[in-house]
Amino acid sequence: MQAESRILQLEMELAHMSTLVYEDDLTGGLNRRGLENHFAQEAGRADREQTPLCLAMLDIDDFKKLNDTYGHDVGDDALVHLATSTREALRSSDMLARYGGEEFVILMPNTLPQDAVHVTNRVRRALTRKLFLHENKKLFITFSAGVAERRPGESLEALIKRADMALYRAKQDGKNRIYLAS
Repeated sequence: MQAESRILQLEMELAHMSTLVYEDDLTGGLNRRGLENHFAQEAGRADREQTPLCLAMLDIDDFKKLNDTYGHDVGDDALVHLATSTREALRSSDMLARYGGEEFVILMPNTLPQDAVHVTNRVRRALTRKLFLHENKKLFITFSAGVAERRPGESLEALIKRADMALYRAKQDGKNRIYLAS
């Protein structure tokens, strides 16, 4: 009986450690490894079922200025705020991952490009409605985004590159915008 209990405990610890390998410890979203794993599953499903798969690349506007003005702890709090607001606004089928620094990816299975833009806009509106406070001061956090639909057989890297190019255009044109990749 004691051995079975110990085995169960070890299995639970292993499951917890496995989760940590795929999760960003700051935001609770997936990390890059988790994104790669989830993308492989969703891309396989999209190819088998011939359904669309879209990805949005988000980047917090003026994040360096936020960090420089208020400090890295506030920057971290802003990342958590964005991740929490985003998860609350997403559909259950969508997945959020922290891609790096202040960049996030939303993977949207079975979603057409115009619908992916709509979902990303809903996330953007939800972020502006949910106040981010630092020392009782309201800080306005926005993001720019690029959305791309996966082409058949397209890799995650290629899809992200196309979404990132649209994101770059959104930043150049004034920030707080969402552009669809060509």
